[in-house]
Amino acid sequence: MDQISAGVRDIKGRIGDIRPPSNILLLAPPFCDAERLAYTLVRPSDNDHTIVISTDEDAPTVYASFAGGKVWVLDCITKSMDPAVADTEGVKYVGSPADLTGLGIKFTKILDSVQKSGEAEDAAPGQVRVCVNSLSSFLIYTKLEAIYRFYHIFSARIRRMNGIGIYILNPGSVDEKTISTLKQLMTGILKVETCDGDPGVHTLRYQDISGRVSPPVRYRFEGDELVVDEP
Repeated sequence: MDQISAGVRDIKGRIGDIRPPSNILLLAPPFCDAERLAYTLVRPSDNDHTIVISTDEDAPTVYASFAGGKVWVLDCITKSMDPAVADTEGVKYVGSPADLTGLGIKFTKILDSVQKSGEAEDAAPGQVRVCVNSLSSFLIYTKLEAIYRFYHIFSARIRRMNGIGIYILNPGSVDEKTISTLKQLMTGILKVETCDGDPGVHTLRYQDISGRVSPPVRYRFEGDELVVDEP
């Protein structure tokens, strides 16, 4: 079953199937609603679990982007402003995006909470969807080699649990070597561009691991809803 389509059925029909396990690099320049697109892609279905690793938005802002569902947040910015902030069941805090060790430990704790949640409800295990918002911020604090090593393990973990990972990156903030290196960790690339003359409309293309590229899909957001233009 192609479960990534839960929030974007119309897009899925245009770009083909994105089946778990998948790690997708979302290349999007500023002002392209990259966060909204990524959060739509990882929005949990009934039995699914979403984990957002955020370096750009605090936990309350992330939660406000989801209309319920089982959502966990790994907040990488609040602790630098409020060192006394304490972890909760649904939110874990890391001092900064530079603390990759702490990030790995807290991510494991969230996965433990996800597992316990499923056991407590005696429900069939759902899919885990992860959004990293964003790789651009991690690259400001840490060298590419360290980022690659960390996310090599991270992306492999998502594959092992048959999950889906979406990784936001502003291509204008890095060089081609960085993009090429990070692409090695992925099973596909979503590339977003703005449309000339209409800043509210964006164009998306999907390239899978074999190099096949989908036709362009024009879309926009109306309120909280993603709307796909007719071809």
